[in-house]
Formats: sequence, structure tokens, C-alpha cells
Amino acid sequence: MIRRRGTWIACVGPIGVGKSTLAAIVARRTGAEFVPERFGENPFLARFYEPGGIARWGFQTEVSFLTQRVDQVGEIAQRLAAGHSVVTDFTPQQNLIFAGITVDPMEFGLYKDLYDRLFEALPRPDRLICLDAQLRVIMNRIRRRNRSMESGISSDYIRKLRNGYAAWREAPPAPTLWIDTSRMPIPSDLVARANALDAVMHSFEPETREALFGKTA
Repeated sequence: MIRRRGTWIACVGPIGVGKSTLAAIVARRTGAEFVPERFGENPFLARFYEPGGIARWGFQTEVSFLTQRVDQVGEIAQRLAAGHSVVTDFTPQQNLIFAGITVDPMEFGLYKDLYDRLFEALPRPDRLICLDAQLRVIMNRIRRRNRSMESGISSDYIRKLRNGYAAWREAPPAPTLWIDTSRMPIPSDLVARANALDAVMHSFEPETREALFGKTA
């Protein structure tokens, strides 16, 4: 019998929109495995968020994320080939959004070439759940969670991230469900989490849900 390839769903969006919380919930609901982003392993990230850090450490930060993500997607590829479905709070394509903001234009061509070569033979998500929120809402959430590493994040940086994801509305890299979480504080509100999960599950036709996740979904 031919083993069915697993399904990869990615919850993505700017910082502070609730993607990690929702990804974990979707994974539990569908019986898939939640594979979180390993952003804490990037040795340049703390310097990147310091004043002037984007200009000084942008390229190093993005290349470090690139190599880490290649390793992680390689592991995901093995899970998918074994028939296991996964839900992540990242997608490889978002690397190009971040690099487009933080990498010098002269260096971006080199970065894009590395990206294309490294990910050419690796899988991409089958479905994207793209979350967004109003800029002021995102900035308030970042301040409230009070992570020291994020204290230097500017509203201009978040605005550019939102614009980068919004461009996918014209040319999405995979079938995409869009959810505005401005009034849905997913990490802190049970009703918001339930509503977001309901939107995700109803975005699939019943026969598609069964094909992707089995009858438990």
C-alpha cells in the first residue's frame, strides 16, 4: 500500500498576532504534530533588536534563520514522508519577507539565491493560516508580553512586516485563510481561541478535512 504523505499547515503573520498559540491548538484539534519555530537558537537575534541592530546585524540574522530553517524543514520532510501531518508557526517563504526588510538591497540578491538553492528540493506548506491585526493592537501586545528581546521593536518594522504578508493576498504561496485577530486576543482569551479554531476548521470542506487529518478532525 502506498503511504499517504502527511499535510503541512502553517500559521503565520507578524509578531504578536497569536500564530504560535493557534498553531498549537490546531495541531491538538487535528491530531497533527506541532513544530514551533526555533527562533531562540539564533545567536544574532538579541543584537538585531538593539538600536541600529537591523542595519548592523540584518544579513547575519537572516542567514542564521535561513540555515536553521533548512534543517528544521528537512526534519519536517521526513515526518511528512512517513505520513505524519504537522502544524507550524512559520513557513519558509516568510524568510523572504523578513530579509526584504532587514537585508541591504545589494545583499538581498545573494540571500535570495541561497534561499532558492537551499529550499529547492524541500517541501512547502500545503495550507497557510495568515493572521494579522491592526498596528496599534500588535504594538500593545508586544509591550504587554514584556519580552526584553522585543523591547526595541519599532512600529515601522511591524508595519513593513504587515505589508509583506499583505502582498500574499495578490500572489499567495499556498492556499491561504486570512484571519484578523485585532479583536481576537488568541493567547489570552478562550473565546478568541475557539473562534479562530472554528474559522480554521470551517475553511476546509468536510471531505478535505477527513482526507487531510482523518475522521478525528
